[in-house]
Amino acid sequence: MQAVTAQISSKYQVVLPKAVRQALGVQPQDELLFVIEGDAVIVRARPASLTTALRGLHADLWPDPETWLETERASWE
Repeated sequence: MQAVTAQISSKYQVVLPKAVRQALGVQPQDELLFVIEGDAVIVRARPASLTTALRGLHADLWPDPETWLETERASWE
């Protein structure tokens, strides 16, 4: 793991340090994706498909959605 710092300008702009640009593989005009989790922010290069990139996110909360759905529907009866 490597820690890199950058300064925020008066317009709240940040220049990505070279090590960050290389790690993300970004070029000028590319977009970034910011994932906010509490007081932490994960910065990633924006994927071509957000659906594909986010598939499986929090899968630990729904390990078996089919069983949960059946149980939920059964409770309605």
